[in-house]
Amino acid sequence: MDSVLQLKYNDYKNTLEELQSKIIELGRDKDEHEVVLRTLNETEPERKCYRMIGSALVDTDVKSTIPVLQTKRDNLEQTINSLKNQLITTAQEFEKWKKDNKIQVVRQ
Repeated sequence: MDSVLQLKYNDYKNTLEELQSKIIELGRDKDEHEVVLRTLNETEPERKCYRMIGSALVDTDVKSTIPVLQTKRDNLEQTINSLKNQLITTAQEFEKWKKDNKIQVVRQ
């Protein structure tokens, strides 16, 4: 029985760590999008720029790139918020599970 509890405990810990890592990673991506958007908003709309799509570098202009980057940034923000909610829910479930199973963490 103890090994089942240990596996469940480890599963919760891994899930929480993965969610935190993904939130941090996506947060960095969102920050990068914001830096690029700030720069492009101060640039002439007709100016040529390049954007990576998959592994291809595409020639475009500033005015057509800005809406695409804004949409991506907004989608990243929505995903981050969703992951944060999932993290909170999972952490609450974990705490309830520990309480229900009388789990006490022993630090070495």
